[in-house]
Amino acid sequence: MRLFVNRYYPIFINVYTIWILYLLFFASFRYAPTVLFEIKTVPFETIDEYSTQVIKYDKIAVVKNLLGNIILFIPYGFLGILFPKMNQFKWLFTIFFIIINIIEFSQFYFKRGYADVDDVILNTFGAVIGFFIYKKFFFIKDR
Repeated sequence: MRLFVNRYYPIFINVYTIWILYLLFFASFRYAPTVLFEIKTVPFETIDEYSTQVIKYDKIAVVKNLLGNIILFIPYGFLGILFPKMNQFKWLFTIFFIIINIIEFSQFYFKRGYADVDDVILNTFGAVIGFFIYKKFFFIKDR
């Protein structure tokens, strides 16, 4: 299993990244004249809104937004396969956090949605989960 992951992960993560970028910038965006583009800077505001208000009338949207933002970013926790420096939590966390912020603010800048701090939190949490899965089950230390 480890050999399979180490061999095919580089191909997988490149194709997966293209698909994620497509979802973030094109597929999930529906233009409407009433859509307001904004930067949401209050941590946990969107998460709270989804878990208290949206869940009342659209449980599927809650699952897609909250869990999707976590689950879709788990594969990025395996970046230590490609970049040995990212076998350290501090490097993976820092670099992923910076990159996901750039992507979120690019969505706002290019008018493809909101720049939401909660998306950054959830996406980073997904990468952190992936990192611990990678360390627990797939990482082989150099001998």
